[in-house]
Amino acid sequence: MRRAATVLPALALSACLALTGCSDSSGDAAATASADAPIAVLTNVDCSKLTVDSDADSLPTLTGDAGNEPTISWGQADAPANLTVKTLEAGEGTQAAEDSIVVANYAGWEWGATETFDSSYARGEATPFSLQGVISGWRCGLTGHRAGDRLELAIPAELAYGQPAAAPNSPSGPLVFVVEIERVLTQSELAEASEGAQAASKDAVADPQAEQTLAQRGVTVTGDLGTAPTVSVAEGAAEPTAVETVVTARGNGETIADGDYVVLETAAVNWTNPDSFQSSWEEGVPQPTVISQDSPIIGGLVGVPVGSRVVILVPGDESQGTIATAFVVDVAAVL
Repeated sequence: MRRAATVLPALALSACLALTGCSDSSGDAAATASADAPIAVLTNVDCSKLTVDSDADSLPTLTGDAGNEPTISWGQADAPANLTVKTLEAGEGTQAAEDSIVVANYAGWEWGATETFDSSYARGEATPFSLQGVISGWRCGLTGHRAGDRLELAIPAELAYGQPAAAPNSPSGPLVFVVEIERVLTQSELAEASEGAQAASKDAVADPQAEQTLAQRGVTVTGDLGTAPTVSVAEGAAEPTAVETVVTARGNGETIADGDYVVLETAAVNWTNPDSFQSSWEEGVPQPTVISQDSPIIGGLVGVPVGSRVVILVPGDESQGTIATAFVVDVAAVL
């Protein structure tokens, strides 16, 4: 069965960081089961009650310069029982709170593995994510750290995905990450960006020809500029076969350049299910991201000014089990 691609892929949290959980228990991270026994994911973890160590003799050695995916070398010791966060390099930027948005480069390994199960370095761009939307080991491990920090995290299975993993296609058991925090965004910064999106979009100039192009594709966007839009796809409309970027209204703010940090408001619906509609406007959480002209999804935003409304049509991918999706993107701010 194919799943709906309900969040813009280049903006979404990595699937390997998303929240999971199959247990109603909560408490300290110390493992209570043997290595061969199942370990359930702890939910509703109170970070203030966790024991978080700053180092452990069993941590693997990471080799390589900052800004690049490191090589990992393992010893023979077992994984630490507690969440362990070792500072490899200290930064002096904004400190992360539990509700912050963090932009980071990272790589992750299952304990003892030499190949990563996920790596933003391999994708070539840092990843933005909310600390409220990631595994407990990340939320509790990164809170209190600063932009510019380079960290090594050892995360017990109960603060990650369990053992075996509770979620399909997720790593199992204790995990190790290297994380380089590039930027920390506060909720007040995001709120200001959201307000800016509404103000800037009101001055955007609509493009009737672009709207006609969408109508011919069976895609309809409603909602005044500067307000939350809705998007729908007509029954029987042909799915896109390649990514299509259509600027339906052009703002007059700062122009996005390759490598810019931007804040976007998004809404989306997939091609086959009108009930799949999701909106960052409704959720109250604008989406920060790094724009790369090499990104197959959002590379078309390079050169688009703040205040613009853009529709991005993304084809489905059977190999990934995703369905074609129509996204409406309002460019809120360049940070």
